[in-house]
Amino acid sequence: MAITPRKETDMLRTRSFMAHPMAALALVLALTGTPAVMGQDPSSRLVQPEWLAANLTNPNVRIIDMRGDIRDYWEAHIQGAVFLDSEALRWPDKGVPGKLMPPSALAQLLGEMGVGRGMTVIIYSEINHYRAAYMVWALDYVKHRSWAILQDGFQGWKRQGRPLSQEYPKIKPVGYEWKGEMDPGVRATLEDVKNRDTAKSVLIDVRPAELFSGEKGTWKRKGHIKGAIHHFWVEDLNNNGTWKDVDVLRKAYMEKGVTPEKTIIVSCGQGQMASHVYFTLKYILGYPKVKNYDGSFNEWSNIDTLPVETSPGK
Repeated sequence: MAITPRKETDMLRTRSFMAHPMAALALVLALTGTPAVMGQDPSSRLVQPEWLAANLTNPNVRIIDMRGDIRDYWEAHIQGAVFLDSEALRWPDKGVPGKLMPPSALAQLLGEMGVGRGMTVIIYSEINHYRAAYMVWALDYVKHRSWAILQDGFQGWKRQGRPLSQEYPKIKPVGYEWKGEMDPGVRATLEDVKNRDTAKSVLIDVRPAELFSGEKGTWKRKGHIKGAIHHFWVEDLNNNGTWKDVDVLRKAYMEKGVTPEKTIIVSCGQGQMASHVYFTLKYILGYPKVKNYDGSFNEWSNIDTLPVETSPGK
């Protein structure tokens, strides 16, 4: 069966590691009682279940459930968590489907979820899934810096026997104080990809090999952006769903020419899988210049004048 662009967001359901937890990385806790946000320190971006359990009623913390099916949320969720489908973050842009919603709309959405500008956002999915990373990237884009991903996700929380709820949170919408500032350093545009300096940058396609090679896919054209290297995002994880050792990750990327001094542009079909590698490179390995091209092959392949290749991925 062909893998369609729409099915990109559901591909992890077919992978055996869906039933396993995230990487066992420690969270650095701030003295104020909120997760530390310490730039490139990877542990500052993963929050321990123990910390979250102690902060379930903290008014400065908002929990967002980004699992793939709202029925899972109805069945049980972490107390106080508001459900957000990752598809709600994606709007058409001048006819191109599936790109990140306008920042002004994102700011409004955050306000409707009761997220204030200075509030700490804790995001979880089933396990180490790219849906949570996509929200991370969106927050980075509007310069909302206080966030963390729940270590081990919902499955880890449940496995530890921590309290669950079926009650919807009582949220009072707020005016999200966004002043129109975006971080262009985390988002690549079509022009960025077209005009990239190949000596100083690397374009990574993180889709499965059969999509990279053009063997499968239902876009207008199949294959990948000319000049892209292949690195399937799942390669960053062990079979149990945890991140591989940092040294192993660094070696694998550097062998492909993905080095810290370069500008790294990550792409996939529609920007969601790419956000996982964005998180890995930026917050696990500490690469300073990482951009997600959310137009990705979805946008590129529909423009006949742009070059597409069909060489195989590994």
